[in-house]
Amino acid sequence: MPIRDSLLMSMADIAQLAGVRRPVVTTWRRRYADFPAPAVDGSAKPLFRAREVCDWLVETGRMEREAAELDLCLHTLSAWGEDLAPRDVIAAATSLACLVALDGEPLTGATPCQLRDRAEEVDPDDVFLLTEVQSLPERPGHLLALVDELIEAAWGVSGAFERLLAARGRFGARDLAAPRPGPELSLLLAKLSGAAERAGHSASLTIADPAAGPGDLLVSLLGLLPESCAPIVLAADSDAYLARLLRRRLIVHGVPLDDQDVNTGPDLADGTGDSVEGPDALVTQIPYRPAEKRSAMEVLHRVDDIAVRLADSSTAVVWGPADVLTGALPRYSPEERTRAKLLASGLVEAVIRLPGGMLPFRPGYETALWVISPVRRTPLRGRMLVADVSDAPLTPAVVDALVTDVVTWRRAGHQPTEHTRTHCVDVEVAGLVEAGGPLFAPRLPTVRERRTEVPRTVARVAELEATLARLVDARRTRRPRVRTGMVQAQPRAPELVSVGSLIKAGTVNLIQGTRIDPRHVSAQGTHRVLGPGDLGCSNAEYERLIDRAVLAEHYPRAALTEPGDVLVTLAPTPTVKIDEDGFAVVEFPVRALRVPESRRERLTPRLLAALLTVTAVHRSDGAVRAPRRLEEWRIPVLDARTVREADRMLADLAERRAIAQQELAAVDALTEIAVTGLTNGTLTIQP
Repeated sequence: MPIRDSLLMSMADIAQLAGVRRPVVTTWRRRYADFPAPAVDGSAKPLFRAREVCDWLVETGRMEREAAELDLCLHTLSAWGEDLAPRDVIAAATSLACLVALDGEPLTGATPCQLRDRAEEVDPDDVFLLTEVQSLPERPGHLLALVDELIEAAWGVSGAFERLLAARGRFGARDLAAPRPGPELSLLLAKLSGAAERAGHSASLTIADPAAGPGDLLVSLLGLLPESCAPIVLAADSDAYLARLLRRRLIVHGVPLDDQDVNTGPDLADGTGDSVEGPDALVTQIPYRPAEKRSAMEVLHRVDDIAVRLADSSTAVVWGPADVLTGALPRYSPEERTRAKLLASGLVEAVIRLPGGMLPFRPGYETALWVISPVRRTPLRGRMLVADVSDAPLTPAVVDALVTDVVTWRRAGHQPTEHTRTHCVDVEVAGLVEAGGPLFAPRLPTVRERRTEVPRTVARVAELEATLARLVDARRTRRPRVRTGMVQAQPRAPELVSVGSLIKAGTVNLIQGTRIDPRHVSAQGTHRVLGPGDLGCSNAEYERLIDRAVLAEHYPRAALTEPGDVLVTLAPTPTVKIDEDGFAVVEFPVRALRVPESRRERLTPRLLAALLTVTAVHRSDGAVRAPRRLEEWRIPVLDARTVREADRMLADLAERRAIAQQELAAVDALTEIAVTGLTNGTLTIQP
């Protein structure tokens, strides 16, 4: 009988196997009479036969047979290794799988002595599996059968090996699972390296990762290479355990030991950087460090070291912390000068800010990537691509669009003005570096969009204005006519300024929110309390108030708003609202931006709120915070005439919106009253 058929599972185990929450299993057991009966009952933790549960899930369409068999094998292996360290379980299982890949013999029935002999034959120098096989338990029969069953269920050794590493978190090896990037990100880095394109013109290819870890990025890159390509892999990791695991993983994926050089250390083996060719493609991540311990200079030196290793026509894709690779560094600091020097060297092809949550075990870690190529003889020297996709999930469509933008940029014959890019913006490096701040450039409409989409937008504006005018004439109501005066502008890049710069220059004053004890807020009081949930409500709907005496006693530093203050919050979602009445308390995390009267010739509160609303960048799925701080939001610099006309237009639109909202509120209230009266019999309709 297979080992997994004799396994007993708890209800929590069943939930993990089926990918549902624990209460769902309780519902299944109560609702469906054919749900397997417990093998061990009469306790608070009934146990069920794993095989019966697996069959029931498949028969009821809740799991596919192949996936169920694989998950059951992994669950059985996890139960077998409960008394062992997670690293030891993974080392033992992957070593046995690698042994099968090398000699082709099954494991079931082999004695420990036979296993050691087989291991010594394939690994006489003990560089990837001999020690692990010699360290197996004295009676490894169950483990051998489980690995054989896993290989059979996964249709091969490579599939079984990858399923083992994909389940590293299930085994409790969180230190191995934490640095693992998401599959979409791994694919993006592999495609940006251009390795697949080069492999089509060469029978061999050298790929590298100086911080390989378990080899997740390298395996993604290997998956893009054609079968006719025989790659040479250069890698390094300071952890000897991970270096041995990586050697086994590469062997399973068809890279023999002679074609791989995995160094146990902080960098690639000596001499590889001085080789004639060097690596054709390099993909790597800067090892994660908490923000408190992260050194921007250390990250930049690491990137510089990677860049100098590359040979002509090679490409490196470096994934690391966004605050260093794309964020605003202190002005004139050594870190800013070092980054500017790297950018000015002409080695950087593209800088891409990524969505949050790219490292699932660290969802608060914001990341970005650099695409580096040492090709210096190019008409595009002095320019690079900049993209920011931090406000969208990294879907396959986004991955393909980013790859297309970068790949067409590096190909010979590329004409920047004749190619349309989806996410990337072609910028001059010198201008971007001189401006300071984050590495960001707004995407402007292309020539084709200016010829087609912009005129269509102007026509739509005129149509909406005419519609509003007809409504006024038809209803004979006193509504202000709306005339925006919008026309197509000349093609030019608008000058942008960050909110932080406006605050520093005194154009805008920042008022921090106050942390209010919920016990001090009630439906009665003197001042309104404006928190994140209140920004979407009208002033008439406010029920959160605080007494003036309580405010003075407990929050003496709390500042009251003034009419026209712009309230902004980034959590839970970026929201902007103008406080028309003033004299309210701003509750953290909401903050207020106040435009002094002396500065309103160049920026009005109404215009500031509108620009911030358009600028707001929402966090992507998987991220825990917005991709940019409020001080990093950038708005265009407008001349005094445009500010005056834009404020007039926004005022007219706001008045029309207020009238429309009053009409909608009256219609909704009338509908509710009429239908309620008809329902309870208190009202009727008289013909």
